[in-house]
Amino acid sequence: MADMDIFPRIQHYLVKGCSLVTIAIYVIIAALLIITALIGTIETLKMISLALENPTPYALTNVLQGILLIIVIATLIDMVQSYVRAGRVLVRPILIAGVTTMVRRLLVTDLTFIDIIGTTIVILGLTVAMIYLGREDRNVASFLTENSDNMDPEKHKDTEHSESQ
Repeated sequence: MADMDIFPRIQHYLVKGCSLVTIAIYVIIAALLIITALIGTIETLKMISLALENPTPYALTNVLQGILLIIVIATLIDMVQSYVRAGRVLVRPILIAGVTTMVRRLLVTDLTFIDIIGTTIVILGLTVAMIYLGREDRNVASFLTENSDNMDPEKHKDTEHSESQ
């Protein structure tokens, strides 16, 4: 009988351990993304200064590409943050990163007519998916907002103070 009681405890520790490892991996990924975003921002600022000195279409295209890349990286950081806070990957940031990447490809890359049509179809598909699948993410986001309000120590201090009076 004692052997049967041990399995749920082992299972609990295994699940907890795997969750902690996954969160640690996502934290490392977030740190790498933040470093990449900072380096990308510095490089984009350099490209902007060069583009201001010599505003050619090539220079402006590089600036636009840098800005869109930073947006994609920021969206991925948001996705990692959502995972660490909610314990699940939200669909909406992934779709936003996909749309931004496709727009970046459309604006910056030299595409054939067929590539433009295909990229536009992908953008439309991602946008429709964002509208329909993003509803669930909005529910999770509101849950996260409510829980972050509950975790705010300042709010609890005010509540405890008013309850004690």
